[in-house]
Amino acid sequence: MPELIRLQTPDFEFSVWANDISQRLSVYQNTMAHRTSANDVQPSYELRFAPAAQLSNAIEPQGLLADGLAKHAELTLNSPLFFENTQYQFEWVFFSEVTNARLTHRSQSVNEAFRFAPEVKTARGIVPARLTGTINTGNGVGWLRLPLTFELNGKTQTQHIAFEVLPIKMALHQDLPAMYEAIDKVYPLWRFSLVEKTEQDAATSQQRGHFPLMWLANFAALRKRFEQGLKVICAAPHSRLQSTVAKIKAAKLKGRLPHKLAEQVKQDFANGQYDKRYAVEKKQLSVDTPENRFIRMAVSKCKRQLAEFEQKLRQSNQAPERQRLSDSFLNELHSWQQPLRKILSQSFLKEVGAYTGLNRESLVLQQKTGYSAVYRIWQELKFYLDVFGNQSSISMKSVAEIYEVWCFLCLKQILEQDLGFELVENGATKLAQNDFFEYQLKDGFAGAFRFKRSDGVTARLAHEPKFTKKGQSIRSYLVNQEPDIVLEVTLPKSADLTKADSSEEKQFIWLFDAKYRIKTEKNRFDDSNEDIESKDYVPDDAINQMHRYRDALIRLSEPRLSESPSSKIEGQPVKKSRPVFGAFALYPGFFDQATTPNPYAAAIEEVGIGAFALLPSQDEPCQSDPIQTKNNYSGHKWLLEFLQEQIGTVPNAQIGQSNEAMYPVAGMAERLYVQEAARIPYYGMRQVLYPDLTMTVALGGATRS
Repeated sequence: MPELIRLQTPDFEFSVWANDISQRLSVYQNTMAHRTSANDVQPSYELRFAPAAQLSNAIEPQGLLADGLAKHAELTLNSPLFFENTQYQFEWVFFSEVTNARLTHRSQSVNEAFRFAPEVKTARGIVPARLTGTINTGNGVGWLRLPLTFELNGKTQTQHIAFEVLPIKMALHQDLPAMYEAIDKVYPLWRFSLVEKTEQDAATSQQRGHFPLMWLANFAALRKRFEQGLKVICAAPHSRLQSTVAKIKAAKLKGRLPHKLAEQVKQDFANGQYDKRYAVEKKQLSVDTPENRFIRMAVSKCKRQLAEFEQKLRQSNQAPERQRLSDSFLNELHSWQQPLRKILSQSFLKEVGAYTGLNRESLVLQQKTGYSAVYRIWQELKFYLDVFGNQSSISMKSVAEIYEVWCFLCLKQILEQDLGFELVENGATKLAQNDFFEYQLKDGFAGAFRFKRSDGVTARLAHEPKFTKKGQSIRSYLVNQEPDIVLEVTLPKSADLTKADSSEEKQFIWLFDAKYRIKTEKNRFDDSNEDIESKDYVPDDAINQMHRYRDALIRLSEPRLSESPSSKIEGQPVKKSRPVFGAFALYPGFFDQATTPNPYAAAIEEVGIGAFALLPSQDEPCQSDPIQTKNNYSGHKWLLEFLQEQIGTVPNAQIGQSNEAMYPVAGMAERLYVQEAARIPYYGMRQVLYPDLTMTVALGGATRS
């Protein structure tokens, strides 16, 4: 296992090993060569340190990175070293006598992957203390932070090291933002996760609402400034002269009295009233101001929000099989509440009343030191979704989940924008939060999108519907099947009035399965002479899964004897048919789809099984010439052309089109039935489609008059 990085500080030596990454590096460089242009900013590959690390030496395979006793907040690598789905081994070797060392990552699984070995004295010498562990990056992309905490000379020290995990199948800073934008339009906030191995800078969103994960991420970034502003306020709280009215006896009146009050006292004395009390207005400094009421409200709400976070997360994390969160993360949430409790216990806040709002703009909140900082931070916390920016980082769901949902929404976009369908039922409203404050999709047909076209064709697009042995219309007899995407198209009953069964709806199903994988090495069982390493292909097991889906799903329908319900025969077996007209894998392969044919086109035409490369399209104007475009690339052209051929487009009245092109519904069923893939019968049988039959019947031997 070759060494990738070795860093030395006065306290420890940090090393990283991995198996040979040359092949992943080659795939990554090939991907970036296709996905970027000369005008794009070249990516940089860095190690980040918090606090800045005093490096005495830093070496990686391609040469010396840094030397001398300089402090570095970041260190530039000569080439990318950290990729998805790769296993890395990390080790800290401590120079001093360290009694304990651990990682304090939010993820319990990351912390449990590391083991601390204390210093040991042997006959051959001293074996220094060390912390070692292994992390498989999996489908997590973004910044992976390793928060090291160690005990040295009775003091706790921390050193965070972070590096960016890169995908090799797509451009991290081009393709993923495009996917995020498409997902956020339909499923706002779905992509965020509480705890993953990696984190990413959260992009600005225009969605408002109460989303706890976003609030927590923003509070973590603003917490230091928030506490510093509160300390300044406690040292010099704002006060204001306020009028108070007191009832005082004449004997205790002091100072110069108002003329009207003096005349009244004189008159009362003349009438013998010596115990009467008089209303006297006084002005005194008071901290019970609208600004201090606002501060008390802001601190109370933040403390209550954090306490609710901690309580619910501890409850959700109690079950052994659901322990995603580390104790260090939960303890960190608890520690964030301590400064807020201390602020609320300040004596001056005990004199402050309830906050009822601000009647006008306050110059104190906008300009005074301490108050202005807390006020600005509170506005960001209150409207965190609109001002989020790139200052906070938050975990995202794995890139495999992101790619799957993006493929689902890409099909939705094709139906609406290219095939003329109109959305009539929105399944995006079925989002719900789980116990870890993460949004989950309502899978299956319950959360499906429903569409209708002006020619009467309807469509239903479902995410991960489950087909079981108890299915009424479509059944899987042995094992439950759960394809990623199901597209169900139904033709209207009156699609063709010349047919005898025009009153029966025709329904067609296509299955799609998103696979965030690419076949990168030649299979030894592949008889093809084509070098598949030069192109992106879908893995073999993905194609095998498409065959399984099509074979496993069976449609059940009653035999149609006549229009009369009384003609149904008792015990008549149901009619079985295969509803799936095609099953296809979607994978992040890169091709120039405008000039290159789909390598799976022949198989799709012959057997209805294959794959489509699917990536975000690029149509970005050049800075030098806005009229032209760079990387003008359609990432879904093959899929779009296939669906246009199968389903047709919206009817129109363009001159020069054939009748079938203008009104595709009339011949759509027959066109699908006579495709090569649909006409393959069992061996020894022949399958024939009669689109129009005429029956002749002899009524009897007698001659009719």
